[in-house]
Amino acid sequence: MEKDMEPSEAPNSKTPTPEPKEHSETSLSSQDDFRPQLTRTVSAPPYTIFNHRTKMFIVASVSISSLISPFGATTFYPALNSLAADLHVTPTLINLSLTTYMIAQGIAPAFIAGMSDNSGRRFSFILCFVIFTVANIGLALQTNYAALLVLRMVQAFGCSAAIALCTAVVADIATSAERGKYMGYATAGLLIGPAFGPTIGGVLDQFLGWRSIFYFLAIFGGVLLVIFTLLFPETCRNVVGNGSIPAKGVNLSILGYLQQRRHAREMEANGELESASIQLSVKRRKMAFPNPLRTLKILGEKESCIVLLYNGCFFTGMIGFATPIIPVLYEDIYGLNTLNIGLCYIAMGMGSLTSALTTGHIVDWNFRRHAQRLGMVITKGKQQDLRNFPIERVRLEVVVPGHVIGLLALLVFGWTLKFETSLAGPEIALFFIGFGVSTAFNISNTLILDFHRDQPATATAAVNFVRCLMSAAGSAFILPMVHAMNPGWAFTLIALIYVALLPVLFLIMAKGQKWRTELAEKKEKARQLKEAATATVDVEAAETIATPDNCSTNEKQK
Repeated sequence: MEKDMEPSEAPNSKTPTPEPKEHSETSLSSQDDFRPQLTRTVSAPPYTIFNHRTKMFIVASVSISSLISPFGATTFYPALNSLAADLHVTPTLINLSLTTYMIAQGIAPAFIAGMSDNSGRRFSFILCFVIFTVANIGLALQTNYAALLVLRMVQAFGCSAAIALCTAVVADIATSAERGKYMGYATAGLLIGPAFGPTIGGVLDQFLGWRSIFYFLAIFGGVLLVIFTLLFPETCRNVVGNGSIPAKGVNLSILGYLQQRRHAREMEANGELESASIQLSVKRRKMAFPNPLRTLKILGEKESCIVLLYNGCFFTGMIGFATPIIPVLYEDIYGLNTLNIGLCYIAMGMGSLTSALTTGHIVDWNFRRHAQRLGMVITKGKQQDLRNFPIERVRLEVVVPGHVIGLLALLVFGWTLKFETSLAGPEIALFFIGFGVSTAFNISNTLILDFHRDQPATATAAVNFVRCLMSAAGSAFILPMVHAMNPGWAFTLIALIYVALLPVLFLIMAKGQKWRTELAEKKEKARQLKEAATATVDVEAAETIATPDNCSTNEKQK
């Protein structure tokens, strides 16, 4: 009976597909009609019970929360010289805190992600916000360089909530057909943060001093902690399924409770059968100790590894190369103070925001176009079967234009600085760097989630692990490279690397579906072997237990 109630994902079922009607799949007009209806795609439980307004609140919440990662990294960029003077160290040593921050931020989500996939998103968010807030209070009060380094790493651990969980929440509530739009909104904060973080930091440093930057971050983290503790509903599908499983303990929020009551009233009005069928889809899991090896396991998969490396390389162009050199070169070439330098990051943020608000809709349109070409029916609120669907081509066809735009913008950015054009030149280039890099980053992130729908937070942690380590390396050598080669030739070399990366996209589009099928078959064989081995052990154990009884019986007969 449980097997019959599981939603079928077959997109090309031979069973005629009725017009979608609300609750039509749970009609009890006759007992004979009931079982076939449950096996059709349109009659399966909805992917999520959250309505559009609730989903937009959830996405807006995680988008705002994702600001803590870039804010934590970039708000004190304009205050580097002030910090160096107050702590009596060189600017080079202060820059080292940027690298250690990125490294810690890359590693920490590997621990948080597995915990959130098993125990829920809310607990992980709350834990990380507490760590982030406490770390920033410590940074505001610290008086020596060693404390700065240690607390920056603790701060990075707290930021991991936004990185590991932001896109995982989208995977919890959005199907593949609509995921592009929601991914764009959810990652907007992560991508525009590097633009507005230095602006806020420049204002605070100039008028209130560098300690006010960390007090601001502590207040921001505290506000997020209150909002998520009281309102943010649990979305993890391993805990609440599609939202219909009642949340308990730390997983329960005010909004989640209200959503449960609304859903219960709807089920009562339309019969309780659908609610019962949905609740069978989730098995409760005990809280498990975080296992970072699950993240590394994703890096061992061929297609995922290639996409992750591409994602990390392209993201490094914005965060590892363009962002760190702006304070140095803009001060040398244009004579700007810290406040004006902070304002110059806004152009990149506007480019990222434009990408977030537009390209997601294009990705979803491309999904519908390919589905129509293949005769695959898309039912709103139902997850489609992607096993025979070219999801790589659907996503990456939109990445290619973004890749080219970002590549050309990096080239223009370097040469406008080399020839010291008017400030408008590099600023226009920064806008298109933000647009191109954000497009490639968002969509390749979405593709990784399509590969790992059952563990989205772990997949996002793998994305973060690669991109943070690459960005840390990029930020460490970009300034020496610019001084040695001049900005024009330095960014020409970077652009040539991205030219070499372009064929990788076409390789994934051509071979990705085959690789995905091979990996699925390999996992299925491993699962069958594991089940066979478990069955053999159970049989042997049963025989061992039965043997003494048989012996006793034989002795009594003798």
